[in-house]
Amino acid sequence: MPPSLLNKGLVTALSVTSGLAWAGPKLSGSYVGDTYGQVELHMDGDRLVGTSSGSGGGCKFSAGTEVLTGEFQGNVLVATLQVCLAGTPECVGARSFPTLATYNPQSGVLSARLRLPKGCHSPGLKDFVLFLRSTGAGESEDDAAKEGALGGREAVADEEDAAEPKGSETRASPTGPGPVEQGLLFLASKSPKKWEFAQTRFEAALVANPQDIDALVGMAASHLGRSNPSKAQESLSRIRPVPPTRPDVYAWQAYAADAQGDINRVQPLLRKALELNWSPENPKPWEEALVKALAGDIELAQKQMKSRKRAPGREAAGAGSPSP
Repeated sequence: MPPSLLNKGLVTALSVTSGLAWAGPKLSGSYVGDTYGQVELHMDGDRLVGTSSGSGGGCKFSAGTEVLTGEFQGNVLVATLQVCLAGTPECVGARSFPTLATYNPQSGVLSARLRLPKGCHSPGLKDFVLFLRSTGAGESEDDAAKEGALGGREAVADEEDAAEPKGSETRASPTGPGPVEQGLLFLASKSPKKWEFAQTRFEAALVANPQDIDALVGMAASHLGRSNPSKAQESLSRIRPVPPTRPDVYAWQAYAADAQGDINRVQPLLRKALELNWSPENPKPWEEALVKALAGDIELAQKQMKSRKRAPGREAAGAGSPSP
């Protein structure tokens, strides 16, 4: 797909999502699954919280234990889950893991795949998949658990298609956005704790295509947001040559140079971006931090370019003398 069309699609997706104010489902009530047994979910503002009811499950957490927290972006939950571990001596005990969980409103299933440390397993996880399903009105825990097992695995299968790209399949699939789009959505959230998740999405895309420009720019933005300009520069240096259709790459290079104190490179890079029609007046959601940080430099670069364009006209008007 041409870069211009891809960017247009990403902006459209982000505009739609922003229009929904990053709204997600408001879950509450009793949910069950193999890992926790029964869990009580409730919303604390925009934050989803799940506490164990002490009803069993593979991990057998005591009642009142907070086992799940997270914030929704659409139907994707940026979550931290607590699970029990077993295996080598280093694995024994409960541990918290960041992950992306997917909510399926049709089946009422919240599901996630966890990556456990090497040599570890959890008696509460089947195939490293955690799922929770609403018990629903008049439905027993056993019935919900049986039905949820299938629904949870189907939902995670959809998530894996996006999270574990094969070949060059790093773009949006019929089941939802691909890794690059997911990463840009997380970047646009302006939440530093979500930039780490953004970075994992871009890394997944780069496994499939090491020269994916959107993923490399996303990696740079993630590193800059987390105050690591040298890593950002490493990502940007992999974009060679820079396509003329991607003036934003030069803008990000200017941002990285500024963050590293290399002020002599900032203006030339910004002028290059502007010459190729980069538009800081209409930044993409993930470019807003860049535009804010370089506002003074951008204004100076724009003035210099306008001055250069006017200079030939002024010289022509003042040259020689008018003929009678």
